[in-house]
Amino acid sequence: MNLKYKIMNEEDFEGCAYELIEAFKEEPWNEEWTFEQAFTRIDEIMSARVSRGYVVYDGDTVVAMACGRIMTYIDFKELWIDEFSVNPLYQGKGVGSKLIEFIRNELKKEKSKISYLALNTERDYPCVSFYENNGFRASETNLVMFANVDYKGNN
Repeated sequence: MNLKYKIMNEEDFEGCAYELIEAFKEEPWNEEWTFEQAFTRIDEIMSARVSRGYVVYDGDTVVAMACGRIMTYIDFKELWIDEFSVNPLYQGKGVGSKLIEFIRNELKKEKSKISYLALNTERDYPCVSFYENNGFRASETNLVMFANVDYKGNN
């Protein structure tokens, strides 16, 4: 493996879209992304001045990526990671852990101090232990909730 860790830019979006498709098409996610959907997702996440992205190449191929937004909460900032994925052929080889380490090192270079990394993931999926092994912990107080836009009330 000839891995290169770098800051994501617009030229990386295409490769990142293909990587996202590969990473999430298998168990336990079984998601069916089209290229257009994956590219749009990455483009949307990366479209703000607070957006940050990180990518890992093996030669000319994207094998892992992460992208999200630096957000202010009262008196601190955190990087909310919207997408984090590693090609299944590269999982279990330290690529994801090194990507998190790379992200932490890059965040230390920011003008403002970034205090936390944050993300949402599925409970009871193998990725939970990966994140825990890289310093993440489940929040005991926060709860992710969602609602359908077409919700009509309790009628």
